[in-house]
Amino acid sequence: MRCLPPLPANAPPAAPAAPPLPTPAELAAQAFEQLRLPLPVPRHSPDVRLPDGRDATIVGENTWVWTDRSVWHPAVQRVQVGPVWAEVTATPTGMTFTSGTGGSMSCSGPGTPYDRSYGLHAASPDCGFVYTRSSVGQPNDQASAEWAIQWQVSWVGSDGTAEVGGDFPQMSSRAAATFAVAEVQALRAN
Repeated sequence: MRCLPPLPANAPPAAPAAPPLPTPAELAAQAFEQLRLPLPVPRHSPDVRLPDGRDATIVGENTWVWTDRSVWHPAVQRVQVGPVWAEVTATPTGMTFTSGTGGSMSCSGPGTPYDRSYGLHAASPDCGFVYTRSSVGQPNDQASAEWAIQWQVSWVGSDGTAEVGGDFPQMSSRAAATFAVAEVQALRAN
């Protein structure tokens, strides 16, 4: 057995060891959990108002579908502890529209807002849908349509000496809108 001499009474206590730094991958997982994706802002045209006040689109008409461009941008979340950091970036890659009456379609971007200069019955150049039946028989006789933006998610980081990175699973953000799909009767006179 070996005995050490006692410490002097005025010696400061030993400092606790600093906790180990997290890895960039651990910080990336934390940033991924904190990441908040912008939600689509549902828009469509025709967007008419029925006599009872409900919004509606028309059976058989080219319905333009889009989201506000203000939400179509990368979302970024960064976390740093000392020299170790990670940054997660979600980039919008496409949008899906589910009609609420059966049928859906995919768009490669946010869609094009309708403008009268395109013409009254023109099809959307990149994101349109044609309803083939009315919403009668659906809850409240309305369609509950959904806009969903798909996001590609990747990360980069550093442990203070070397950069690393990787990918997370694809994510999506969703928003719904409820409106009637109305049938319009036309009378043609010669």
